[in-house]
Amino acid sequence: MLKQKSFYTNYLSVETFIKLFNILYFEGTSNFVHLPQIGRLASAKLHWPFSIHVSEIMDSLIIDGSESEGGGQILRTALSLSSILQKPFIITNIRAKRPKPGLQPQHLQAVNALANITNADVTGAKLGSTEVEFSPRKITGGYYSFDIGTAGSISLLLQSLIPVLLFADRPSKITITGGTHVSHSPTMDYINFVFLPMIRKFGANCEIIIEEFGWYPKGNGKVVLFVKPSSLKAVSIIKKENLISVNGCVSQSNLPEDIIKREEESIRSVFPGILFNSVLKSSASAGNSITLWAEYENTILGVDALGQKGLKAEKLALDAASELENNIKSRAAVDKWMGDQLLIYMALAEGVSQIKVPKITGHMDACFGLIPKFTGNQFKIDDKIISVNGIKRVI
Repeated sequence: MLKQKSFYTNYLSVETFIKLFNILYFEGTSNFVHLPQIGRLASAKLHWPFSIHVSEIMDSLIIDGSESEGGGQILRTALSLSSILQKPFIITNIRAKRPKPGLQPQHLQAVNALANITNADVTGAKLGSTEVEFSPRKITGGYYSFDIGTAGSISLLLQSLIPVLLFADRPSKITITGGTHVSHSPTMDYINFVFLPMIRKFGANCEIIIEEFGWYPKGNGKVVLFVKPSSLKAVSIIKKENLISVNGCVSQSNLPEDIIKREEESIRSVFPGILFNSVLKSSASAGNSITLWAEYENTILGVDALGQKGLKAEKLALDAASELENNIKSRAAVDKWMGDQLLIYMALAEGVSQIKVPKITGHMDACFGLIPKFTGNQFKIDDKIISVNGIKRVI
């Protein structure tokens, strides 16, 4: 019969915890160890009492959410890779470098949604939590409905869900309620016209329908995602090949239609031949968004911009058009927003993928450190060309 060791103290420091754990594990004296809460590894004090299974710690990746840019990208990517590769993880210091650290509604929904899809064991899934433990099982596709509950970004939630559902056991239809065009995230038009066509180059079989717009502060937008299980193949996008068209889309709710006309005129002053479209939908809140993209034979570069109170429509449109013009003139083969979003697909595909980015962003840097912890394969960077040998994850 195995012995059991207990420690009688009011609290243990992180350093003491690590020392005691190492002694107990490597001495092999105990299968179960009475230690403070494993979910509080980042705390200054670890409160008594709690029992953990040694193997659970050894099998889980430990991730510091404050590393690199210290935002939600680390959590979203970890959730996806953990679910796909069935590798449990413990993340501490979630969004430590953001004005409001911890889980916000959009991040919490990502945890809960993937816990549902993978039947995962989860602790720490609550608003404001800075620590989460996630241990997934099988990915089960099918019909799901998720409500962020605020104007939290649907597009960022999709960043976590799409890679996982590509490896599900069946096709999936996901209905999501939240924000479709909100700050600090890609607009759903960017997702629809730029991001999805780019990941289809890897072989991803997915599409969306934007049923309702959701703007800050009330949200209530609705998007339906369709994903079929797919095998991913490597891509090489290091040079733009033959411009096909320049395109634009304005989405708007509850605002005068002349705003769209003014924006179109300003955009056409930069791109006279642009293929332009506008979509009007009623919504719980008012809003205006511009998405522009340049389609090449082998890639798509895009920009988006949100209207703001006090910002003239003409300036919003000209700024967006100027940014796209700079992308077209640059030597990069993907835009600055796309680079980090493609890294997980590169890492999971069969073969060596490479892309040329305009610059290395904080989100990219976070992925360079995180993704190899799950896959074992390091990214290489040479003159802004990012490459990696994918692990050929199969369905």
